[in-house]
Amino acid sequence: MFANINLHRNSPFSFIEYAFQAYYATVFLMVWLHPEQHNVSMINDLAILMAFEFIMVHSGVFMAVMPKKLSLFVFFPMYGLFAYGFNHSVINTNIFYIYLLTVLNRMRFAFSDVPPEVRALQIGKSVAKAMFYFFLIFAVCFGNGIIPKFGLTDEFLEKSHYFDTVKSSGLFIDKPYVPICMGFIYYSLPVLYFIYWTIKNFGRTNNFTSQEGKLVFSQTINNQKFKSNKK
Repeated sequence: MFANINLHRNSPFSFIEYAFQAYYATVFLMVWLHPEQHNVSMINDLAILMAFEFIMVHSGVFMAVMPKKLSLFVFFPMYGLFAYGFNHSVINTNIFYIYLLTVLNRMRFAFSDVPPEVRALQIGKSVAKAMFYFFLIFAVCFGNGIIPKFGLTDEFLEKSHYFDTVKSSGLFIDKPYVPICMGFIYYSLPVLYFIYWTIKNFGRTNNFTSQEGKLVFSQTINNQKFKSNKK
């Protein structure tokens, strides 16, 4: 199966990116369903992470489009300051360090030369991801009343002293199930699409290989018949 994946289109960095997204989607889902199994600070940190993604979602686009020197000496320090502010907003910094690795993976075009077609593909992916983020944030904010709370009920938040640990306020903090629902959808859908595309491409490759084998077999039989008739 993996032999049929186009590594030129999906570089090892792309697989790392999807692996990080699958990890995030799992964390968001587990905290949403079973928050009692996690440190209460994780709820706040995931909510802050989705708010911080509003800034960092543009990083892939800027780093892919802008010249390398401008990326290294302007955008990279600027995003570093945002990351520093994010670090002071979270309670548990473990999720911050994992997220930082994800951002650095997005910014890899500032540190290396890549073929134009790969750069164009990354630009398209980054733009699509930014549009998806803005669509989701409007959807969950306006539809927050119909989002299921699952384990993040008001009773649980009060009992766990969640509001005593948070450092800020707002919709994402006061109703943490809203950004956590958004985070699960935001990170899981691209992974599910990648899996679907891989399986679909694998099926096409198998069909092409099977048809090619039948064609070769048919040509071999015809050649043998031609030689026997000639004799």
